[in-house]
Amino acid sequence: MKIQRSRVLAVVAVFLALGALTAEAQGNWQPGDFGAFRFYLGLFEPIADSQYWDESFDAFTGSPSDFEDFVFGADYLWRTSRNGGLLFGASFYDGKATQAYLDWVDADGRDISHLTTLWLTDLTAAYMVQFGRHTVRPYLGAGLGLLWWQLREEGSFIDFGHSELPIIFASYRADSTTWEAFALAGLDIRLGGRWSFFFEGRYRWAEDELNRDFAGFGTIDLSGYQLAGGLSYNF
Repeated sequence: MKIQRSRVLAVVAVFLALGALTAEAQGNWQPGDFGAFRFYLGLFEPIADSQYWDESFDAFTGSPSDFEDFVFGADYLWRTSRNGGLLFGASFYDGKATQAYLDWVDADGRDISHLTTLWLTDLTAAYMVQFGRHTVRPYLGAGLGLLWWQLREEGSFIDFGHSELPIIFASYRADSTTWEAFALAGLDIRLGGRWSFFFEGRYRWAEDELNRDFAGFGTIDLSGYQLAGGLSYNF
């Protein structure tokens, strides 16, 4: 009988201890301690520091700032500690600019121009560290990703292969996949409940060899700055 009572008391003690730990954990828990879903919209501007961009801006109008355009994306934060976690994400960018020859015009004195499009999308993984547990929480992170890119030029060009220098309509394309590295810094501002607003800056390092219609034109720099703001659902 004493052995059975001891067993019952031991079981009760275990359940009481587990209940106390659970209550304590619930008392200390805050939204975001387990993770978050984040959605953002911002601007991305390529650095454009490579052979392709140098030759393009030597022959045509335009600058890197002309390719500044919207970027949007989503992240999933998986907490591995109270202040740190793994950030998995995806983003999309589609920048366009009209470029014209600097030193040439057509017979009527009009620009000979084409549309240049740079398309980027990536899948990334980073480690992020958050500082403090106040209303405004700064954070830093760094990671790697797989970047899909496409470059397209479509419009009017001069055919320098003929002595008459005819103006032709043409479409040129290059695309591939490469690795990227990036760093990020931001502020997470708690709005109450499970929601927060965040403002974030990123810098991406990436480049690749041009191919297809641009084979022989060297490398293309895919690096750039990104500034974005978004909402985070914390759980």
